[in-house]
Amino acid sequence: MDMWQWFSENEKVLSGIAAAFVILGAFATVGRNFLVQLFYKSSGGRRLTLAELSRPSPHPVQFANCDGVNIAFSTHGKSSPNLLVTPGIISNLHISANLPPLQRTMAALAKFSRVINFDKRGQGLSDPVANVATMQERVQDIHAVADASGADKFVLMGISEGGPMSVKFAAENPDRVCGLILFGTTPKFTRADDYAIGLSDSALDLLGEQWGEATARDILFPSISRDVIDDDTYKGFEMLLSDKRSLKQIVEYMKTLDVRELLKEVQCPTLVIHFSGDLAVPARMGRYMADRIPNAEYLEIAGVDHCDLGSAPDAIKTIQRFMASAT
Repeated sequence: MDMWQWFSENEKVLSGIAAAFVILGAFATVGRNFLVQLFYKSSGGRRLTLAELSRPSPHPVQFANCDGVNIAFSTHGKSSPNLLVTPGIISNLHISANLPPLQRTMAALAKFSRVINFDKRGQGLSDPVANVATMQERVQDIHAVADASGADKFVLMGISEGGPMSVKFAAENPDRVCGLILFGTTPKFTRADDYAIGLSDSALDLLGEQWGEATARDILFPSISRDVIDDDTYKGFEMLLSDKRSLKQIVEYMKTLDVRELLKEVQCPTLVIHFSGDLAVPARMGRYMADRIPNAEYLEIAGVDHCDLGSAPDAIKTIQRFMASAT
């Protein structure tokens, strides 16, 4: 049985496990739920609409040119140090500025850093492209955004699918990356004879096949309450990010990713962060990565989230300390 179907059929059981975490003192989970309810109450007890999720970002959008392709990026927060964030599977600067877990995360990071976000080529506000970008093109895009934003040296943060490209960039550009943060990610997504901890191809395939049906929301964004975004709006949100055909192409690209051999070449200080109950990218993959990057620090956070650091204050404090020492 695939991961997505299993989760759907056992949602009540998993909810009970989450409740047990709270009873046992998983305060990060309590804090997350508190923030969700606080957001809900502050919005007048109403749900977010698709129009609100897609409204223009409050952070001015700029463009970096990479071999004729315009890469959209934005900056906000302090004047320094620079924190360049490589996004997960699908990016859109407008939506990420309005989607509660991503908005919370970036707002928390911007309190002590200059956050640089960008849309990968072919996604969001960046130029469309005929095919899914190659790993090398993604690395070139990081170069272009860093140059255009004036970030000569920076901490690079790879989230989920943005992790492998961040590892490659950091390994190849030790003169520019003064620190590497890897959050909810892995050097390789799919399992192999020498990588039994990976996901099955069929599990990834279902992400593409069921895109636009909101079946993965409790895996990718469990901190988004249905009081805040209902399933119909979430379905529209998925299709606004990507059509099903494009998502399937991205899934096929994810199957090819493998930067395990580069882990030992990372020279900069590295912080690996993972939620212990991450259902999208299991924590075992984060531990694997931390064990193989020289002198990497590993932080595992109680909870079942995939990308909502804004509700994990201890993790934010760790990132702030890490950046202060790395820069």
